[in-house]
Amino acid sequence: MLFPLEKAALALMVFVIMLGMGATLKPDDFRNVFKNPRGVLVGFLSQFGWMPVIAYILAVMLDLPNYVALSLVMLGATPGGTTSNLFTYYSRGSVSLSVSMTVCSTIAAVIMMPLLLRLYATEFSAGLEIPYQNIAAALLMLLIPVMIGMYIRKLSAVWARRVELTASVTGIVVIAFLVGIYTIRNQELLMSTTPNYYIAAILLGICGFLLGYLASWMLGLNQKECKTVSLETGIQNGPLTMGIIALTFASQEAEMMLLPSIYGLTILMTASLATLFYRKMGDKNKEVEVNYA
Repeated sequence: MLFPLEKAALALMVFVIMLGMGATLKPDDFRNVFKNPRGVLVGFLSQFGWMPVIAYILAVMLDLPNYVALSLVMLGATPGGTTSNLFTYYSRGSVSLSVSMTVCSTIAAVIMMPLLLRLYATEFSAGLEIPYQNIAAALLMLLIPVMIGMYIRKLSAVWARRVELTASVTGIVVIAFLVGIYTIRNQELLMSTTPNYYIAAILLGICGFLLGYLASWMLGLNQKECKTVSLETGIQNGPLTMGIIALTFASQEAEMMLLPSIYGLTILMTASLATLFYRKMGDKNKEVEVNYA
């Protein structure tokens, strides 16, 4: 369980992450998305189409306890985060598409995440009421730092770049911090945890990478865009999931934090491996990148 000071630190870090996201944007970027929507639409289908389905299937097949299954579905329904933007940059993908996908999925999550939880998580919530309205309100509040970031971008492009870089690094620091705190306090629990928890966490990310790339390739996106959708799909906003759990599921926080913590640790490893693989792929066709953002 996170202490009040740690919850406050988590909220501050999520704020910084969303601030950095906004610092990459200007109003014209949204018009560019509507002019060239294919990449973002494929990403939307990946993020809110099969990721929650994958999470649900894994929860059922691996026979996870209800609260753990609920946290897995929450993770699958969470939008992407700025950490994926950083991995996209390292993999030589389309950073502009990655940022556009992150922003659009975060905005859409205000409606989509409560809807997907109602659709896929109801059977796992016996004895626990899912606060759909609170989750939607929390996601809506996250748009405030995005707008502040956009205002910083308007005032100074130099400061916007600094804020964006800080936010990207913070995304990794948040995951490492939360996983570290949880690991230290729950060493015995983690050591005695069934392998199914680790399998679920690892497979959620890997399936996201594979299906995101496959869908992009089948729908005719270029190689840079395929890599981007792959990473954006597989790397969920773990800190946001943990934040929602900490703020809205206090009575079951210890149980529900377990799987997102394992995911936070393993996704850094699998995303690093995916990034190394994508860098070695090179750019076979030297496509011109669409300016999504």
